[in-house]
Order: sequence, then structure tokens, then C-alpha cells
Amino acid sequence: MKIDNDVTREAQQLVMNCKNAVLATADDQGHPHATWMTTQVTGDLEEIVSITAPTSQKVAELRRNPQAEWMFASASLETLVYLSGFTRIVEGEAAKRYWDQMPGKAQAYYRKYCQTEDYHKFAVIRTEVSKVVLCKPYAYKKTVVFDKHAKPTVKLQD
Repeated sequence: MKIDNDVTREAQQLVMNCKNAVLATADDQGHPHATWMTTQVTGDLEEIVSITAPTSQKVAELRRNPQAEWMFASASLETLVYLSGFTRIVEGEAAKRYWDQMPGKAQAYYRKYCQTEDYHKFAVIRTEVSKVVLCKPYAYKKTVVFDKHAKPTVKLQD
């Protein structure tokens, strides 16, 4: 995301201060599924990465419908940031780079199911962010900070 203004900086700061986010996916019938995930996000908010078991419900849903949304929240829940976009499941040797960079994986929830350091036994969820929304629920305000797929608006002169 190349936009630099107060709203963008607020969204970036909130996301960078969060270690966990809620991942929302949908099954074949459009039924939603949400789960807390430990994340790693690039400073420009262009990529989100998380690690999970390859047999999880979220991985199965993302294989069928690769669109996902992540919700990051301030501690007070007064500010939320939604990041959404196309999501890939990365496995095998391609997952090693992400595995090596993920902080705190020794304490991650998914480790309760698999006590190995073998990254081949895990799946990486990688979202290419195409939309960023900053939300202030108490003020009933949502601001689309960035939308890669939005049509440009043309302002007509009077």
C-alpha cells in the first residue's frame, strides 16, 4: 500500500501492534468461519502470513474459496482494521521461508496438535492484501483506506 496519510498510518500502527487477528473464511455454501490466528504482517500491509495445520477447516475452505478477511482490533475494541484479499496455502519447501520468519511459533496454539519443528507438517496461510478498511465502531465510521480493485472516481468540473 503506497498511500501515506494519517488514516493509513493509524491502520498500520494498529496492525503492527497486534500479534493476533481473527481470520474469516467461508465454506462452499457461504457459511462463515472465524478463528484467532497468530500473524506476521509486512509494514506496508501488503501481506499477512500465518501458520496452521494443513488439515484444518480454514485451510480446506481457503483451498475452495481463496478470499479471506483478517480483523485486527485495538485492546479497547474502539478501532478495528480489516485486511482482505486473495489467499494462498503454501506448503513444503516453499513454506520454509515463512516458517523461519514467524515469531513465537513455539507457543502457538496449533503446536498443541503437532509438537515438531518440521515445517513440512504445517501449512502457511499467505494473504495478498487488496483492501484495507479502518473502522471506528463507536463512532459508526468506516473508512476504506485502500482498495486495489476499486474503480477510479472521476470528478466532473462544474
